Amino acid sequence: MRKFSTNLAPRGAFCLGIAVGLSAVGVLLGDGALITLGLSAVTLMLCCYVLGRCNLSQLEADVSLPHKCHANKRYKPHVVIRNNRSLLDAFHVKLYLAFPHGAVLGSQSAWVPARSLSSADIPIKIPMRASSLEHPYKFSSTFPLGLFRFSCRQLLHHPLTIYPRSIIPEELLDHGVTGQCHDPNQHSNIQHSGEPRSIRPWQPGDPAKNIHWPASIRSLAQGHSLRVREFDPPGLLPDQAVVIFHSFSAQREMMREDAFERAISLTAGTIAHLRNLNIRATLVADFMRWHPRITKTRSQYYECLSILADSQRAIGTELHELQSALNEVSDKKQIIIISDMPPEAWRDLILIPATATVIDIRQVHFPFKKTISAKEALSQSA
Repeated sequence: MRKFSTNLAPRGAFCLGIAVGLSAVGVLLGDGALITLGLSAVTLMLCCYVLGRCNLSQLEADVSLPHKCHANKRYKPHVVIRNNRSLLDAFHVKLYLAFPHGAVLGSQSAWVPARSLSSADIPIKIPMRASSLEHPYKFSSTFPLGLFRFSCRQLLHHPLTIYPRSIIPEELLDHGVTGQCHDPNQHSNIQHSGEPRSIRPWQPGDPAKNIHWPASIRSLAQGHSLRVREFDPPGLLPDQAVVIFHSFSAQREMMREDAFERAISLTAGTIAHLRNLNIRATLVADFMRWHPRITKTRSQYYECLSILADSQRAIGTELHELQSALNEVSDKKQIIIISDMPPEAWRDLILIPATATVIDIRQVHFPFKKTISAKEALSQSA
């Protein structure tokens, strides 16, 4: 679907005023030369109008952007302007391609030969999660002579999923996944050594696999003994964890516009952190109607990110629904609760296991501003 529009440029308005003035004066004075000049100026503008409309006809745009991207990450897609005409070249063509949340990709080509194309690599960064199938774009040009501003709007079919930002909650970094849980009967996956802390001299009984060979070579060259890695005390990690997301609140809290987005980012960061620790994570959320989503394999993980990218806040979450989701979790699974509402608005009303970890979204303060749609961004483009 193509939609052409034409506006008179300041230069064109000046030219039209001169043409009308010359014609009017020529008619009043009976001067044929002035009338001829006025009609010639009008004819020139008509020719520019026809040629300008033809300049944007049968042009198409394409972009080689991955169908699945991450929010707030810079990409450099390959943008193509294709001229499908067989005779007429295109000159001074500008392309504006709008993506979700007001991200606009702009490209300019001075000359696009007939039956050929013009390409460029343009960087772009989409700030937030999104999911869309089509993206509006427009061609604009002032060719020829800059008397008119021509534009042609079209739609580019390019399925695009923008994964949410991944933010690891401070609770998981400060207290670990298990929090205050230290019951070895509930966790079978025991980490035999903690994180590397320092390097010390070798002692009898140290395993050979802990020898730090680069440091040992330097130590032996100076006449000292071998050096081994020293680790923190071993920790316990659960085999499985359940991430519960809800929007329930017993209080009439003011809903901030970015609260749900922050909660989604923390959810994505929690799942990614659990996968890095080789913990099988399951997501249970009210916006998924409490259907569990396992993220064990790579494909399941990215499918879960796709759901988060297209999720909408659930309205009317009930207390009994949240309590039922908690009761269905096995005692051998670690529970992590995330909500877009403050914990004090719901924590005292439900029975939470002592080993559960509650995430507070107020720890996140990434820049957020109200974005505009792709069509609005395209309308504001020059």
